[in-house]
Amino acid sequence: MNYKKTMSPFSMPQLDYVTSKIGALQIAPGDDVLPSLPRQTENAFLPRRGITPVTNRLRFAPRRLLLDGEPVIASDRFWASLFHKCGFNDVVFKYFKPDEVFQRISQKDTNAKLRFTVEQTENNQRRLLGVASSNTPIVGRDSALALLRAHGGEKLSYADGRLTSTHVPAGGPSLFRIGPDEFEHRFTLDTPLDGFGEPRIWVTLLRMICTNGAIGMQRAFCNPVKLGQEPLHALDRALSSYANADGFSAMRQRFESAQKSWASLEDVRSLERIMTTVTWGGGDAAGSRRNAFERMVGDISGIYGVASLEGISPKRRRLLPSRARVYDLINFASEVSTHHAMPLAASKISAWIGTTIVDEFDLEGSAKEVNDFEALFLDQPRSSARGTVIANDTYQSSRGLTNSN
Repeated sequence: MNYKKTMSPFSMPQLDYVTSKIGALQIAPGDDVLPSLPRQTENAFLPRRGITPVTNRLRFAPRRLLLDGEPVIASDRFWASLFHKCGFNDVVFKYFKPDEVFQRISQKDTNAKLRFTVEQTENNQRRLLGVASSNTPIVGRDSALALLRAHGGEKLSYADGRLTSTHVPAGGPSLFRIGPDEFEHRFTLDTPLDGFGEPRIWVTLLRMICTNGAIGMQRAFCNPVKLGQEPLHALDRALSSYANADGFSAMRQRFESAQKSWASLEDVRSLERIMTTVTWGGGDAAGSRRNAFERMVGDISGIYGVASLEGISPKRRRLLPSRARVYDLINFASEVSTHHAMPLAASKISAWIGTTIVDEFDLEGSAKEVNDFEALFLDQPRSSARGTVIANDTYQSSRGLTNSN
């Protein structure tokens, strides 16, 4: 099953914008335990700092609130934006009741009005997203969709108040080859719809053999978009003119080096840790993805005589090679993020790709020859962006084993 949905115009949840004072917030009566929403839905991230989970930090923040008397669920993104706006954190709730905190802030800033973004969830609950000043320019849901589609936006997805789309840069797709594989230039636009944070553009390479998109979700490959007072005009200009030749060149060079570098056991461990965090992309096929990952990197236990990678010191893990190259790890990660993971999980995986290609590899340049690489590591058929069905039945490593595609 494909767990990352391609969004249709009707698949986005309804977003409502409510203008009120912070004093309109109250703690809901009864139990304030987090309701049974999908875990990934609550794993929000802060703007301008990459992908930063805040779930584990919210020890005292209540989950069930009332906004002007209406029951709402407070997301992590809501709390992150409120803390950023008002200059406090959830520890204050350890010493003061939430109602008291909201009322005191409202009394201090008597004229301050906020815009609350409320999302209608699939189970008919109302969920608070980012909060901003009432005069903060925002990109509305419908106008953002129309603009992105007018600029040829592909692979649109929505999660946690953010709309993500992939586009061809101003200079065109620029088909090129890195070793045995062909790529095209793309860029990914991440647009907040709740006024919390700025839109960001990430350099992206599309691997043509399987239409996997590797997003360089790291500062070196990121361009923020300053919205000003005319957010739609600013976005339209960014979508029309984005080129970033230096960013694409740097990413191509790192991919070339990844093809010539064996993945160290520390590289393997770092990707395994991320994949475990996102439960291997979610769904019933998570176990098969783990098995494909283990086939890709080889029998670590058999080769090095340890029960797990934790049995080897970090310093030694950086010196020991696996059966995979760094490029294999990137391809596996991009396949899961492109075809199988939900949007927030895909963002975490893309953040790993960005961090990996920016840093020097542990075993940089250790592989002298470049062989053919696996097209797809997972054995589930799927439709590519060009409408063809691709399936893979047998594992093929970068060492030249044959497959039955």
